[in-house]
Amino acid sequence: MSDLTLLIKPSSSECNLNCEYCFYKDVAINRSVYKNRFMNLDTLENIIRKALSEDISSCNFMFQGGEPTLIGIEFYKNAILFQKKYNNRNITIINSIQTNGINIDTDFALFFKQNNFLVGVSLDGPKKINDFHRNTLNNLSSFDKVLNGIELLKKHEVQFNILCVITKKSSKHIDEIYSFYKNMKFKYIQFIPCIKKFDTYYLNSNELYYLNSDDYYNFLDKLFNLWFYDLVHGNFIEIRNFLDYISVLKGYEPTSCGMGGFCSLHTVIESSGDVYPCDFYCIDEWKLGNINNDTLIDIKCSDICKIFFQRSLYIHDECKICKYFKLCGGGCRRNLEPFINNKPSFNYQCSAIKIFFNKNIDKLYLASNLFN
Repeated sequence: MSDLTLLIKPSSSECNLNCEYCFYKDVAINRSVYKNRFMNLDTLENIIRKALSEDISSCNFMFQGGEPTLIGIEFYKNAILFQKKYNNRNITIINSIQTNGINIDTDFALFFKQNNFLVGVSLDGPKKINDFHRNTLNNLSSFDKVLNGIELLKKHEVQFNILCVITKKSSKHIDEIYSFYKNMKFKYIQFIPCIKKFDTYYLNSNELYYLNSDDYYNFLDKLFNLWFYDLVHGNFIEIRNFLDYISVLKGYEPTSCGMGGFCSLHTVIESSGDVYPCDFYCIDEWKLGNINNDTLIDIKCSDICKIFFQRSLYIHDECKICKYFKLCGGGCRRNLEPFINNKPSFNYQCSAIKIFFNKNIDKLYLASNLFN
């Protein structure tokens, strides 16, 4: 039996922050409906009922946004009730939520603790750096409110990790960001390089937010060496980016789909029930169906889903002979846009990845030997 992960967007693209680089805002403006209404309970029940009827051993319900807490805590209480109602085969259920932390209060924190939610909190570093791009709808700082939410998670012993988006501007301050996380004793961090917007595929590196090859190399090399120094001195911080490299070196599969060499179906469900194959592609062109009307099997086997998967199988000749291809996988599909005649462009961060591995591969092997 397999595992199933569903990425659920109960608040659609609705958010209480106005992050300048927001990829989902960019996705939403490229479809006919920018913002759907909040998810109703019928749709939520259909999602859970259909998921738990699959031939699976575990199911991860990942609630995302927009900002998923905007729909309110009662929505999540109903999710737990539906899970108990339909989990007749003792399937392992994992609940997680990715939030900007603004709405986390005592009630939310207690609920997350009581129901074993893993909480991912978006925070881009210390106040000055976080507020480069992450501000409220009134253009005020979000930092203190996010930290208040984190303190409540700590107080109630909720398991959480930090999600940090790296932009062209913040990449120049990676030492400050890393030091801040260390001082805050954050042990589980995922760094997410900002991606190009849909309408900037043909622009050069002067576009404001995404990391070009030089930016990406400088970020990756600086962060890795800060992390590696701490690792060999007994101060382990779990950074998903580097643990994926180590997993591959040890013969395991990476957890980041961009390293897999092809796209996998993520099953993203908008608040309307519309289903898409990937968080980065919730646009009309790639709509697979609607969970209220279609079965998960029909959605996975749809012609559009097959086309989405098949387009990701193309491997450039240069990648085929690259000694680092298994570590890189060719990169996330969004880094290979635009596709022309069903063939992807070349990953614009490729040279950065090669230089990074050429310089640090021996350290990666040393680091891999520190893990069982």
